Amino acid sequence: MQNITAIILAAGKGVRMKSALPKVLHKLCGKPLIYYIIKEIKKAGIKRIIVIVGQQSEVVKEAVADLFEGIEFIEQKKLLGTANALDQTKNNLKKEDNILVLPGDTPLITAATLKRLIAARKQDNSCTLLSAYLSFPRGYGRIIRRDKKIIEIKEERDVSSGEKKIKEVNSGVYLFKTRPLFRALSQITPDNKKREYYLTDIISLFARQDLKIDSVLIFENETLGINTREELARAEKIMQKRILEKLFKKGISVIDPATTYISEEVKIGVDTTIYPSTFIEGNVKIGRNCQIGPFAHIRGDCLIGDNVIIGNFVEIVRCKIRDNCRIKHHSYLGDCLLGEGVNIGAGTVVANYDGKRKNQTIIGENVFIGSGTILVAPLRIGKGAITGAGSVILKNRDVPAGTTVAGVPAHLI
Repeated sequence: MQNITAIILAAGKGVRMKSALPKVLHKLCGKPLIYYIIKEIKKAGIKRIIVIVGQQSEVVKEAVADLFEGIEFIEQKKLLGTANALDQTKNNLKKEDNILVLPGDTPLITAATLKRLIAARKQDNSCTLLSAYLSFPRGYGRIIRRDKKIIEIKEERDVSSGEKKIKEVNSGVYLFKTRPLFRALSQITPDNKKREYYLTDIISLFARQDLKIDSVLIFENETLGINTREELARAEKIMQKRILEKLFKKGISVIDPATTYISEEVKIGVDTTIYPSTFIEGNVKIGRNCQIGPFAHIRGDCLIGDNVIIGNFVEIVRCKIRDNCRIKHHSYLGDCLLGEGVNIGAGTVVANYDGKRKNQTIIGENVFIGSGTILVAPLRIGKGAITGAGSVILKNRDVPAGTTVAGVPAHLI
């Protein structure tokens, strides 16, 4: 989208999170908070994105750069508030007509809402902001109006007892015109309890100068800022609901959403059924017409083909599983490649870690792994081979195609 630059304010310490990790890097459904904001900005069609960093700036830069290409960074050397943070960008935005400002801790904002904000802007608006009406607005800055016009935003810590009753709150998302914005930023003073330069003060400055301020109402959930672990847990529940709703629309069944966890980047094919108490997280792709769970755990980089059954109390990590495989009971598979039609018997364990490195196990097509087998990686099991129940196949003792092995350690029969 031309002539709009998005600026994400991500310099804060996040003191209330009680963590050594920068607040914007705390995970929500498997991804950092800031990931969702950048993703939705991009979905809204905005190409230029600047992230203001401060606390542990290099850590934040590295994490964001791993997720997205082309993101710009500007460092706020001293954490003097949101207005001061935005002021750091003035030399980078001379040619921009509009600036979209977002806090780095509001991961529930959506591209649809950002598009509504952009569509609502008028030529004579100096600022168009997002607001919401909350039944319990505690903790949020209040929108102060006179004759229905916005004249001020007051932070929670600075509002009077009467103003605390106001239900309309500030989301922290604004669309500014560049020229009046930077002119007003230079006039903001730290006249508040924290002695910081508040970006919200710009609204009263605009109002006194008779500059036009408008607002767009949004859903309550999208205003949720993550300042505490409790708020992070609330956001997790909301984001999980969104993820599952998308899966339902694509033809995937989730038997019990309340006990199912599926992270943001997971992809699942049509007609697959996810049974209760199943956790799927990481870069996982599951094919069509699969049955997953109950009590299954799939994580890491996993690629699962079509018509696969992964049953109860099965854990899989960093595995590639071809079509028509069966792993139905009480098994652990790590760093495996399974050909088509493999049957993994109950209680099978792949010993993939030797204390220094993770090793791979390759299992050929139509292999039958007997119950209670232990496979010590690195190892190859040839096409059509069979292992007897309770066998232990030692590392590098590859099993030839079409053979049967059994025993401890396993030997050819």
